[in-house]
Amino acid sequence: MDAASSKSRSKRSMRVATIFTGVAACTVGAATQVANAQDAAHRAARHTSTRAGRAEPDSRVYGSIRYAYLCGARGSDRTWLHYATYDSYYTPDTSWCFGYFGLSESPPGVGIYSQCGGNNHGLLVGVTAAGHKWSTSFGPGTTYRKLNEAHLTAIFINSWTGNDKCGKAPIVPGP
Repeated sequence: MDAASSKSRSKRSMRVATIFTGVAACTVGAATQVANAQDAAHRAARHTSTRAGRAEPDSRVYGSIRYAYLCGARGSDRTWLHYATYDSYYTPDTSWCFGYFGLSESPPGVGIYSQCGGNNHGLLVGVTAAGHKWSTSFGPGTTYRKLNEAHLTAIFINSWTGNDKCGKAPIVPGP
C-alpha cells in the first residue's frame, strides 16, 4: 500500500493504463474517421482535362503523382515525364505529362506513341495490340523515344534528378 493513499500501487497503475488505453483508442478512432473523410473527399474530387467536356478521373494509386494535359504545346511542366498518345493525331503537338512521385493506373489518352523522360526515373507498363504485356523503364532525357504501343496501363515515377526538359510532342502519324 502507498502511504499517501488507501489504494495499492498496482491498482492505481492499472487504472492509469486503462485510461491511457481508452484515450489512445479514442484518438485512433477520431484519426481514422478524419482519414476516411479525407479519402472520401479525395475520391470525390476529380481532375478536369483542358479539353471541353472531357473529365478525367483521378488515376493516382499512391504517392503525390500528378498529371497535366497539353503541357508540351504550352511549354509548361517541362521537367515532367511527357508522352504522346494516339488521340494526339486529332490534336497535333499534344502530350500528357506526369510529375512528382508515385503510381498512376489507367493514365489518360489512347495508347502511347512516344515518351520523353524530362528529369524523371520510372517505369511504363501496358498491353500490346496482340494482348501481351510490355514494360519499359525510363530516365531523364530531352528527346522523345518512339514506343508505339496500343495500351498504356500504368506509370510509376520513383525519383527525379537534374533539370532535363521536354519540348512539344511529335505529331503522331494517322491511323
